[in-house]
Amino acid sequence: MLCLSGMVLSVVLAVAEETYSSVDRPGGGGEAFAPGLLKFEDADLIQVLNTYRELSKRTIVRSAALPNAKISLETQTPLTRIEALQALDTVLAQNGIVMIPQGTKFVKAVPKASAPLECPPIVNLPREQLPDCGTCITYYVEVKHQKPRDVVHGLQPFAMLPNSILGIDSANLIVLRDFSANVRRMLEMVERIDKPDKPDPDEKPPIKKNRKKAAKGKTGKTSQEHASNV
Repeated sequence: MLCLSGMVLSVVLAVAEETYSSVDRPGGGGEAFAPGLLKFEDADLIQVLNTYRELSKRTIVRSAALPNAKISLETQTPLTRIEALQALDTVLAQNGIVMIPQGTKFVKAVPKASAPLECPPIVNLPREQLPDCGTCITYYVEVKHQKPRDVVHGLQPFAMLPNSILGIDSANLIVLRDFSANVRRMLEMVERIDKPDKPDPDEKPPIKKNRKKAAKGKTGKTSQEHASNV
């Protein structure tokens, strides 16, 4: 009976264990790891993904079409757990592999070509707090002054993934689905583009009508003149 209780307790602790992702809010992730925590030299992909699993405490769902990449990376500064995951996201993305968190327990590893078909997590952090890394995210931008389709044209050069920018004029909304570092650049561009139109200096101001003329009746007299005659 005591043995059974211990087994049940260990299962409960495993279920309650906190998980982490590269899109968690800044400042999380607990302890900071010393420089050199991540050190790979032409490492096999399975070794890197095992490290990713240990850091995130999530189950990794691997695509069968992942490239046979060799990963090299060595960190030079202290990193939190979340920052370490962001570093792995970046180096994996450079090798054609995109990590996409799913809920709180899983993370999918997919080829870069398949990333646009996935559903990256929705992130609503301010631009300054978005991780400057290769983490794939979804971000909604409300356009206030310009039409989304006009703003989208200026964002295209910053996109890394195909079909990653969607403008919805009827909702004054732009949907971005790209790496977080690219989304940061696009949000900065939106701030520069989405401004009220400047008035045309050559356009003449409208002519104000004379109030007395507007108040004249059928007799051609103003209301004041009509009152004095009565």
